[in-house]
Amino acid sequence: MINYTSNTVQVHIAAYFEEFMEYKYLLLKRSTKVKVYPGIWQVITGTIEGDETAVAAALRETYEEIGGNPLRMWSLPYVTQFFSPADNTIHSSPVFGMLIDSNIPIKLSKEHEKYEWLHLELALAKLPLPSHREAAGIFYEYILSADNTHLFELNLNDYLN
Repeated sequence: MINYTSNTVQVHIAAYFEEFMEYKYLLLKRSTKVKVYPGIWQVITGTIEGDETAVAAALRETYEEIGGNPLRMWSLPYVTQFFSPADNTIHSSPVFGMLIDSNIPIKLSKEHEKYEWLHLELALAKLPLPSHREAAGIFYEYILSADNTHLFELNLNDYLN
């Protein structure tokens, strides 16, 4: 029998670059020294710890992996799933989108070795995992290019200390 769990999150980071008058997406290159997916380009992912909520995990993982907090945050209308043959488990992950200041310095964790800010088309081409590509497109369609950006927005004051 296949197991099922929902203990991970996926977080997409964007920033508005005034000089280009457009949004760019932050992609992270995993270290070649990590066991899972070494060297691939990805968005922020992480595991929910203890009794932490998915929103709290997304904020914590963002701070741990890039050293900063968002200006705005959305719960995207998308849940991703993937199968892990290592533990015979289907993993289901809520997906979040965050907008950060384009001037914030990115401080990578040891899990990553490089980052790039890319236009949507270049980000989609560089992301090898289908769920990362699909969610990046949803972030753009439902949030970044939408007229009503408040529809899925979370009030950060409810989550940040």
